[in-house]
Amino acid sequence: MNHYAKKQFLIGIVYIIIIAIIVIGVYYLVSRPSGPTCSDGIKNQNEDDIDCGGPCKKCENIEQIKILNKEFIQTVADSYDLVARIKNPNIYLGGEILNYKFSLYDNNNQLIGVRTGKTYILPQEVKYIIETRVGSDKTVSEIDFEITNIVWKKINEINDLEIRIKNKEYQKFETSSKLVGTIENKTSYNFNTIEIAGVLFDENDKIIAVSKTSMNTVLMNESRGFEMVWPYAVSEIKSFDVRAYTNIFETIIN
Repeated sequence: MNHYAKKQFLIGIVYIIIIAIIVIGVYYLVSRPSGPTCSDGIKNQNEDDIDCGGPCKKCENIEQIKILNKEFIQTVADSYDLVARIKNPNIYLGGEILNYKFSLYDNNNQLIGVRTGKTYILPQEVKYIIETRVGSDKTVSEIDFEITNIVWKKINEINDLEIRIKNKEYQKFETSSKLVGTIENKTSYNFNTIEIAGVLFDENDKIIAVSKTSMNTVLMNESRGFEMVWPYAVSEIKSFDVRAYTNIFETIIN
């Protein structure tokens, strides 16, 4: 093969390589998914089973938050406490942001008030959402509770998240009531905030009083007392429930 033929051969090889690169590039642009891809490992964009193939085999189907019950309690004239108990049935998905809304209705089913808020919920957590001192100059006959928005975040594993509640006691006085106890941070983390919810039940297991409080900068292995006070005497109670929550999405500190 002479010099000219070798040159033509090399030029041909270069052209073939360039054409192959162009063809592969066009194929990639045309064939790659244009819709939901489940790249976050969560089925939250109407992905189907095909979308969750390949690198996304561990896509998590989202089960919606369950609203277990809701109650309103008139505390003093024109003031109400509201509570909803919800459950996150997902094993690995938590609600990093959960927006909610309480709607208040009168006996004619007319909307007379709204209270909105934001919280969070961990995987498989049961949680009380409490709003206190909600004012209404009209008598509330019914309430509704809805989750208006939720931002899901996958949590592969929660280790060592043990916040204990000890020495729980309900105390009733002539003109007030109190729920006291001790929070123990038995984890290996320091927390910016630990929230505490207290709920009182009557003999029919109906919620008759609620309250909430919080503690800031709770260090690992620290114990701290808490109290929730009602400035009125609550009627006879059968039982009570106290739960502690912490937002692991943002409150763990070094």
